[in-house]
Amino acid sequence: MQEKKKILFLAEGQMGDSICLTPALRAVKNSLPDSHTTILLFHRRKYTVNTSVAENTSIEKSNYEGTAEIFKDNRDVDEVLEFDRKAMRELKGFKRLSAEIKCIRFLRKQKYDAVICTFPQNRFVIWSFLAGIKIRIGEKGQKFETLLTDRPEISRGDNGVLNYFCDLLKPLGITSNDKKTYFKVPPESIEFAKRKLEPLNISTEKKLLIIHPGASDKDRQWPQKKFTELINYIKANNSIEILIAYSEYDEEYINELNELSRNSLKSVETEKISDLAGLLKLADISIVHNSGPRHLAAAVGTKTIGLLEKYDDIMWKIYDDINKHAIIQSVKNCEACKEGKCLGIIPASEKFGARCMHDIEAKEVYSLVERIINNP
Repeated sequence: MQEKKKILFLAEGQMGDSICLTPALRAVKNSLPDSHTTILLFHRRKYTVNTSVAENTSIEKSNYEGTAEIFKDNRDVDEVLEFDRKAMRELKGFKRLSAEIKCIRFLRKQKYDAVICTFPQNRFVIWSFLAGIKIRIGEKGQKFETLLTDRPEISRGDNGVLNYFCDLLKPLGITSNDKKTYFKVPPESIEFAKRKLEPLNISTEKKLLIIHPGASDKDRQWPQKKFTELINYIKANNSIEILIAYSEYDEEYINELNELSRNSLKSVETEKISDLAGLLKLADISIVHNSGPRHLAAAVGTKTIGLLEKYDDIMWKIYDDINKHAIIQSVKNCEACKEGKCLGIIPASEKFGARCMHDIEAKEVYSLVERIINNP
């Protein structure tokens, strides 16, 4: 490739996916320092103020709200664009076709030299082709792959998502050995965290453990009764402070957890990703599900314990330092799922947690907390 290139990443708009993309973005800038890197986030749901469908079915320059905040101060990103694909799906017939053509024309006008389709999505491939982008890279074996110019034989299940994103760059002659994720915590978010902790009487002489119970799906969440058992083990230790961090999406889960804990929990609700990052930055360790907060904690340098479904590690067992980032899963056979694929079946009497999540024992998690938090 020539040195001066415009490179487009078509990406999912999820927090965890965005954080896991940061090593690949860094590799592009290190290899092509004069290149111009744009990310187009395809949101499953918009995190901005509600507007009409018509206003949401075009490509917009980001105002860095919601998950786009991941890239706000990232020196490896020149521009972020956003698109609400959920709103697009609400359109029918000619209106939808017209909206898609408008988006494709927008991309064509930008004259990108190369596009990386970070997930095997039909729209990624079709738009890239119709936008006339010369180099079109995407995973081999997906639908419409003939519209791609380069098709690496890789999948997210081979070596994890971090390696997958970086391996997509190989057709550009770019390799990456540095898989460390990145998020710059703004100073005001550290101050936000300190203000929130002060009235909670969090002891600075104890280590701080943050529990974030959020996840994109209820089957990925550990049942509240299990978390309550774990919290009781930790409180008996008396050397660790516990803080629950959550967002508005977690309120149902948090309310039930509070009831089981007799409203004895210290908690902070956050609206912005950067404010959650500020809290996580002050913590010694975090307990998280297979979710965006898990990757945010790792990106700001906080130790993590991930509670994952039995087969979730195929794509998401991605952090090599097991003394800083551990995962725990059920070791029991699961009759509800296929080998290598979790179907996320929640027991009939429960609201949260697939069967394999119910098999993770609180005492086992506590032992892991003790090992990780005391490891220098």
